[in-house]
Parts: sequence; C-alpha cells; structure tokens
Amino acid sequence: MIKHRFLMFAMLALGSAWPVSGAFAAAQPIFWSALRPADQARATVPLSPKTVSGPQSETLVWRNESQPIELTGFVLPIDQDCDLVYEFLLVPWAGACSHMPRPPPNQLVRVIPQEPLHLEKIHETVTVTGALRPGLDQAQFFMIDGVRVLSYGYSIGHAEVAKATATKDPDLLSLSPFGVVPR
Repeated sequence: MIKHRFLMFAMLALGSAWPVSGAFAAAQPIFWSALRPADQARATVPLSPKTVSGPQSETLVWRNESQPIELTGFVLPIDQDCDLVYEFLLVPWAGACSHMPRPPPNQLVRVIPQEPLHLEKIHETVTVTGALRPGLDQAQFFMIDGVRVLSYGYSIGHAEVAKATATKDPDLLSLSPFGVVPR
C-alpha cells in the first residue's frame, strides 16, 4: 500500500512539474513556402500586385493541424494598446500592407498570443509557435490613413511568441515602404 502511494505521489509530482511550454517542444519549423501551392511564385523585389495576387493566392495547402509549427515573420498589429499587442497578423515581409502590395491570403497568419506581445519597434521579427489552422477569414486593422480589411488564410490561437534571432527562410523578405531594411 505504501509502495502504491509513493508511486502515485511520484507520478503526480512528475506530471505537475512538466513545463507548460513543453507542449510545443516538438514544433516543426516551416517556411512561408509551406503555406502556398508549389507553383505559386514567391514575392520578389520590387513587389508588384501581379506577383502576390491571383486565384492561387487563396489556395491553402497546409492541412496538418495536429502538428505544432514554428514560423518566423513580421508583426502587423490588429489589436494593441500602446506597446502591448493582443492580436496580430504574421506577414512574410516588413512593411507588408503599409502602402505596399499586400501579401496574398495564404501568406497571412492571424495570431493570438498566449500573453500580450511587448512590441519594441515597428516591423518586429518574431517566431510564432502553435497549431496552424487553415481557413479563409478577414481581419480589420487601423493604419494612419484609415482602416484596412485583409483576408488571411491561416490562424494560430494561444501561440507562443518569441523575438526571432535568426532564420533561413528564403521567403522572409526585409522590405519596407522605405526601402530595404537590414535584418
């Protein structure tokens, strides 16, 4: 009897000591190309509406919702209060949607972080970890010159968000409406 109690106590202690962030420990790093059809061209410099729009841009190819992913991109705040961001779009290039051609829906990910993101600078680069869910929808956000509505193709709720330190994603462009910004 004492042996069983000890075993049960040990199992409970081990289970409660399991790190919460360990839920995403086996996240699969992916590139932006995994979110679009193979024959859809990636955005190039200079960006033109023709290279990022068209019927293929609404084709969502990611279907593995059970496998958590890691994706690096730039923050485009949707819901924020001063420097705290409660919801944002993850985009593949800096300045996306800011007086530039917008990314196609299959290159926009709506993110709701587990905790508000402290945004230190505009065009912050972050790595988002969580379950990527396909589904076309729209988000509205405020720009200096008015409200914009964007269609997005994917979403991640309860996401872990960390400042990105490096990436090898060839689709992650460091562009802004002011020219090329070094990463």
